[in-house]
Amino acid sequence: MITRRHLLKLGAGVCAALVLPKGCRSLLDQISPLEATPATAAPIIPTPTTAASIIPTPTIATSPIATPAPYTKLKAPEGGSKIGLHVVFGPRDGLDDFLRRCAQADRPVVLVKCVDDFEAAFKARHYSDKTLTLGRLNGVKLADKSFVDMQAWEPPEFAPPHGTSYTTAQEAARQYYDLVKPIWNLNPVVDVWETFNEFSWHWGWQADFYIALMDLAEADGYRLGLWSPSAGNPPEEFYPDVARACRRAKEHGNHILCLHEYNLGGLLKDAPSSMVRRYRRVYKYLEQVDAVIPLVISETGENAGGGFTGIETFMDDFAWYDAQLSRDSYVIGCAAWTLGDWSGANFEAALPALADYITGQPDPLRLKSYLPLIANDKGQASGSPK
Repeated sequence: MITRRHLLKLGAGVCAALVLPKGCRSLLDQISPLEATPATAAPIIPTPTTAASIIPTPTIATSPIATPAPYTKLKAPEGGSKIGLHVVFGPRDGLDDFLRRCAQADRPVVLVKCVDDFEAAFKARHYSDKTLTLGRLNGVKLADKSFVDMQAWEPPEFAPPHGTSYTTAQEAARQYYDLVKPIWNLNPVVDVWETFNEFSWHWGWQADFYIALMDLAEADGYRLGLWSPSAGNPPEEFYPDVARACRRAKEHGNHILCLHEYNLGGLLKDAPSSMVRRYRRVYKYLEQVDAVIPLVISETGENAGGGFTGIETFMDDFAWYDAQLSRDSYVIGCAAWTLGDWSGANFEAALPALADYITGQPDPLRLKSYLPLIANDKGQASGSPK
């Protein structure tokens, strides 16, 4: 069994301290004044000013010309890319430009998942109402200033979280919901709420918990993302428990299933099928028992989520994964790990290339920045990169 939950728990206390930001309701108002980028146009190449004297004929310099859009060579699937974003606290420079470019090209990013910090969900909704937004809370602060870990609530005979006192899965669902509902209310732009994170045990108890929680959430108009186990899970022997919750979700409520996929020591394309593309095993079973609901791979990444592999490698690897996801109609998309601070994995540098790939269009600003070098009669260059 593979789990990264114990790593995530280390950051739960810090993240939870910021879970109740003041003024969340006004964030859309803060974002809405942002000016949209003007419609893209061909870059303007300056022409020489007219003069009475004869203008020397410019000659093309021998300096190499930079390639402005190297990632349009990677073609997104014909039906659109299923690559979305996973977002945690930390820098995410270029996110606004990325979301704007995708929306203006009528190729809005398929999904954005946020953990504790939901600003990116507000921004995604500002640029397009077609982007599915997901949210999850690592922890919730209690009145006594202590924190409740919301990532995994175990049966009462084990170790229920601090501040809880349940005896059944149904009681646990009620107490869980009472804690998260005020925060969910503050973030109306989140379409789907995940609950547990990489809790890959007590499958039957979790199924009872999710079924009870769906009843509570639906009454207030909320949708759930069920399960979210660690990579390599669920084990086949527990498929019936997963199916039981999925069958209830299929009846009503528009809930979804969430799974995680990682290569623990390399690229996605090099991972065994027991870790990456494992979701197909699960769905083969769900189809047999009439329990298919939409799927989001709510975390997926290289090297167990540690370290950014570089723009070209990242893009090539995720283009391969995108092609895999496009083969399965029940897959909404995946949340690529990650934007923000986590073990050097922040892929913000790849956002322009990812926008090129999703839209099929190079960034017009980068085109303008790489005009050919023109040498005049004095050997001086004009139109050089800005």
